Amino acid sequence: MNQKAMRGIGNSYGDEILWVAKISPLSISSKIPEKQIELLHRCISEVLNGAISDIKKENGDELRGELREFMKVHGAHIKKSPSGAAIKSHEIGGRKAYFTDEQHLYH
Repeated sequence: MNQKAMRGIGNSYGDEILWVAKISPLSISSKIPEKQIELLHRCISEVLNGAISDIKKENGDELRGELREFMKVHGAHIKKSPSGAAIKSHEIGGRKAYFTDEQHLYH
């Protein structure tokens, strides 16, 4: 969530990426095992490429608006993950993060 550490993904896609990687946004980054970091790296591409595809289907070649209907965990209107876990939220660094108990907390 710290934009000084990494910019550009944003909290909505960050939530989605962390959910796919099964890493809690409340984790301490230095405690995440190398194997999970490698998975996280793959999930970044997977989630962002999926979002590009979903947005392109909706908008064609024009980028407009904020399309978030395809998000799986990020959003106050989403109550359960695709696998049925309850969505929780927590403010981190002034931004709301959405996550589930399916995600491992590294601390």
